[in-house]
Amino acid sequence: MTEYRVVFTPGQIQERVRALAERISADYAGKRLLCLVVLRGGFFFAADLIRHIEGVDLQVEFIKLQSYAGKNSSGRVRSREQLPRVAGYDVLVLEDLVDTGLTLSNLHEAIVAQGPRSLRYAIVVDKKARRKIPFECEYVAFDVPQDKFLVGYGMDDEDKGRCLPYIGEVV
Repeated sequence: MTEYRVVFTPGQIQERVRALAERISADYAGKRLLCLVVLRGGFFFAADLIRHIEGVDLQVEFIKLQSYAGKNSSGRVRSREQLPRVAGYDVLVLEDLVDTGLTLSNLHEAIVAQGPRSLRYAIVVDKKARRKIPFECEYVAFDVPQDKFLVGYGMDDEDKGRCLPYIGEVV
């Protein structure tokens, strides 16, 4: 059985999610916001975050992307379905992590091609140490400067560990 060392506790995660929700609520106050959740990892974060956003007219859509093969990025991003219509919307992409930047860069191009009013990203974990393509996110719960393989709170190790209430490092 795989063991995990806790990196961020459930309490730390919820504290950061609430803080991000406050910022997002202020930034989009009175606006109509389309939250585009990247499945499956972004689901846990999205469910918690959306419940704390106030004063914003929210709509939620989902997209399923795949770029990992085992513990490493495959370098290719595959979409399991068509991107929802985002033209004219303020769009906030909700994702569990960004590391190489390949997945979100590809998604960014597809969204921009549709002409959203605005486009921003809310991410649980930002692993800049693994960047292959420069990519910045406006709302980041945790910066992880080391190249750690993390699981929990949506992130998985070949579908294991995704439902853990904490974020842990594979040991």
